[in-house]
Amino acid sequence: MFVQITDRTGMCMELGCFLAGLVVSSQGREFSEKIFNTIEPVKDVFSAVFFASIGFHIFPTFVQQECLMLFVLTYCVIACKFIVSSGVLAFLLGRHNKATWVVAAGLAQISEFSFVLSSRARRLKLLSREAYLLILSVTTLSLVLAPFLWQLSLWRLGLQTVYSYRK
Repeated sequence: MFVQITDRTGMCMELGCFLAGLVVSSQGREFSEKIFNTIEPVKDVFSAVFFASIGFHIFPTFVQQECLMLFVLTYCVIACKFIVSSGVLAFLLGRHNKATWVVAAGLAQISEFSFVLSSRARRLKLLSREAYLLILSVTTLSLVLAPFLWQLSLWRLGLQTVYSYRK
């Protein structure tokens, strides 16, 4: 229903999906958990399809040719987001709060929503093919590096050893 409303009003389908999720989550915890448990297997399948489709858009030859620029841009994005997040969180939570490092590490990557935004911008011819491929590649690289950054922040705080796995 929300997807149809946003589509007919000229807004993006993703906004309709977001609004539907917002309405479901506002109906109370029991209802939300029931819905979540019902759709979790479907969500996992769509997540796999989503990331596989992103993989189809990344061209190894582009990554190989622009390897240095991709790593520099990814490093700059992650470092800037980590520094800004750390600063804001230190201001809000206090300088010596251990959660600051861990949360900042979790916020340092580029979110999956950039795939949606860049795809929409590309369709509307607001982005060149090269800029689109660059955004996809940097976003993917930052998502791949995110778990390692998370583990590193936990290790630095002595909360967990690097690369330890739950059993």
